Amino acid sequence: MPARSDIAPGSGIRVAPDERLARELGTRHIVTAVLTAPTGGYVWARRPGPAREAPLPLPDARGAAAVRTASAGAPVGLALATPDPGQPGVLRYPAPGTHSAAAVVRDPAPRAQAAVRDAVRGLGATLRKLHARPAPEGAHGPPPAPARLLRWLATGSGPAAAPRLHTAARSRLGERRLRRIAEWSESAAHGPGPRVLLHGGPALGSLVLPKGPTRAVLLTGEELTGGSWEFDVAWQLAEFAEMAAGHRRGICGPADHVALARAFLDHYGRQPSPAAARRAVALRTLTHAHDFAAYVAWHGQLLTYLDLVSEATDAAESPDAEAGWDAVRVCAAHGR
Repeated sequence: MPARSDIAPGSGIRVAPDERLARELGTRHIVTAVLTAPTGGYVWARRPGPAREAPLPLPDARGAAAVRTASAGAPVGLALATPDPGQPGVLRYPAPGTHSAAAVVRDPAPRAQAAVRDAVRGLGATLRKLHARPAPEGAHGPPPAPARLLRWLATGSGPAAAPRLHTAARSRLGERRLRRIAEWSESAAHGPGPRVLLHGGPALGSLVLPKGPTRAVLLTGEELTGGSWEFDVAWQLAEFAEMAAGHRRGICGPADHVALARAFLDHYGRQPSPAAARRAVALRTLTHAHDFAAYVAWHGQLLTYLDLVSEATDAAESPDAEAGWDAVRVCAAHGR
């Protein structure tokens, strides 16, 4: 009989006898344990946090096959999860390293910056390959993050400080802006072109950097959906734009947001409309604020985030206005 597995102390995730816990991260929404794999490399094991009501989903067989096809030969691998056979509800992703691009994007060391830029370039090219696949059958409605935002906007309820943030949002943004954001959430994956296979939530936090001469990977599957290619591209641009705006407000450190946005667009090969990019900034920034309030804690900086959402919403309604969203300006000017 094998030795009893240990439990990663903060995450509640099983650590097998031939594995070692490298690090833990997460919130009350999703928790992650990064484990060494006995065959080399690493495993990112994820499970629902205590405030998440639904299990982490897996793509169906057809969706998983499409992701594997897109991943083959792509600059960034699309790492698909498999269920942990020893712990129901835990998903395990093969990965080449212990840290995501989000963890090192503000590291000023040239080597760290080069690694992030290379991963972001590859991410653009890889999403283009993914978007060559048709949308999965039955994939309707907004992707998971806008859907989560839409539910909160409609009810004002949620765990921890979510109701408090909703009250503050009604005060600082007003009902008109909140109605517009709800409309954009509902139609988030609508746009030009055919319905394609979407990652559904690309992010630097899901982009795992490699240790050694191999490729980065993007954790893929929990948010897989269908819709216009513009959603994935605008959603990733919105992360760069939010980081840039946060730096100007003194609530996050510096990073070369414009260079990252340009590298991403150059290697994707096309750009969403400025209006779509600006709408995504409003949605993603408010989603970030909601998730922090609901799954981490209340923080005074959330009020600053609401001000950023107000600016982004006004800019999206007046696309020619100067809004100061650096990554979005790159999108608007790209190719000129």
